[in-house]
Amino acid sequence: MELLEQIRDLEFSAPLPATLLEVEQRFDAPGLSDPAAAVRSAMVESQLLSRLKAGASVAVGVGSRGIANLPIIVKTVMEVLQAVGARPFVFPAMGSHGGATAEGQKALLSELGITEQNLGVEIRATMEVVQVGELREGVPLFQDRNAASADHTLLINRVKCHTDFHGTLESGLAKMAVIGMGKQRGATVMHALGVAGFQKYLAPAARVYESNSNLIGGLAILENARGETAEVVALTAAEIGGPKEMALVQKAKALMGTLPFEEIDVLVIQRIGKHISGTGMDTNVIGRLMIPRQPEPTGGPDIALIVVLDLAEQSCGNAAGIGLANVTTARLVRKADWVATYTNAITSGIFGMQRTSIPITMADDRRAIQVAVRCCGQRAEHARLVFIEDTLHLERLWVSPNLRPVVEAHPRLSLMGEVALEFRSDGAMESPWCLDGNA
Repeated sequence: MELLEQIRDLEFSAPLPATLLEVEQRFDAPGLSDPAAAVRSAMVESQLLSRLKAGASVAVGVGSRGIANLPIIVKTVMEVLQAVGARPFVFPAMGSHGGATAEGQKALLSELGITEQNLGVEIRATMEVVQVGELREGVPLFQDRNAASADHTLLINRVKCHTDFHGTLESGLAKMAVIGMGKQRGATVMHALGVAGFQKYLAPAARVYESNSNLIGGLAILENARGETAEVVALTAAEIGGPKEMALVQKAKALMGTLPFEEIDVLVIQRIGKHISGTGMDTNVIGRLMIPRQPEPTGGPDIALIVVLDLAEQSCGNAAGIGLANVTTARLVRKADWVATYTNAITSGIFGMQRTSIPITMADDRRAIQVAVRCCGQRAEHARLVFIEDTLHLERLWVSPNLRPVVEAHPRLSLMGEVALEFRSDGAMESPWCLDGNA
């Protein structure tokens, strides 16, 4: 806390716009009106259920945060399995998350709405693993011990663009098998291989799990630009990591939300959090990777400086992604659980090194935004500011008045009005959104 005491009165003033334009962004965002019915149809129409032995125990892996309708989806899977005579239980498939402890991972599932009471099935959590095989180069592959002891394993995960690397396979069922189901040991081994390792080994690893483990398949979830469930697809073990999952990755990329501006001088993000993105803020949205020895992406938004104001309560203190910003607030730094944050970062290897560095920290929102405006490379009156709640919610934006011509010319944007940019006496931003204690 010594740093926060030192910067308590530090201030570098810069003029800020008196008002912001409130803008609505429209996406082509197909969604499911009844996710539970879609889950039932996907599982019944697939070959998964026919592969279950009578009375078989089925370990169902769950673990990713921020998935829309996750409790409904998981509960429906349980009901479908029980209807055909199977005996399902849930296990956390989340690598090192939850502080890399069984208790922490079970607590994290509870925060996601995945509890024994809600599901009517047992949740078995352990960090112990068994080795199921290895890749040709000798890279070992692991499986949660509880899952390995069941008759079958089924995974539930969202397929989406990854925040660390791009390839034919990114976030999805193949990655969940290696890292999520492999717990901290699997996550550590794979992350140590870097970007090239993910791109090279995810598909071959899926084949090892198919042949050497009890994995029978998984339920892949796609979401639209509003973060709503767009589609659910059941894949067999043979389809995980193959062309069918690769096609889902491409579909997910087409569905994701983006920032509508090519150049932004200062992007102000209200909150980061692990439920928003595995990296706190989605690197695909902000156009930053910040991975040593990896080139920064091209073709995305050109953002000079990023300010992040707060850490969402749902992140449970994990401040992953704070290092993707250039300026932050003392409020966020105080909320960070550095044990959880560093455990996540170090398990991630080279991917987490820069992303958990503490950026320039100012005492409050006003001072943090002023520092960014002062240092963005533009005269303050010319600085193009964009405010967003987080990188998951991009339908409503607030922008500086000098972006009006861009807004009016953009086919996806509509000008909704103008709001005052105001701060409370403690420097916390009052508008465009109201801080509710969670931000």
